[in-house]
Amino acid sequence: MARNVILPGPVLKDLSKLPREIRLKFLSQLEMLLKNPAHPSLRNEKLEGAGSWAFSINMEYRATYIFIGDNIAITAVGSHKDVLGN
Repeated sequence: MARNVILPGPVLKDLSKLPREIRLKFLSQLEMLLKNPAHPSLRNEKLEGAGSWAFSINMEYRATYIFIGDNIAITAVGSHKDVLGN
């Protein structure tokens, strides 16, 4: 289970551009991810390729992440289309 979350500067910048309610929901979903990555509301999925994962913030917004040791590094946050390209 992950112990720490890494939020790189570019991700923080993207996050700050999102509506307040989405930022709050992101934090709530991130907390859920740390407690129970299999929780159904996350719709957590492994992405094809080099070990990236994605979870839902809500039906329109998603976040992607990777594991770095015992840490989770958020790699992108935004609309489903912006983050996953579909």
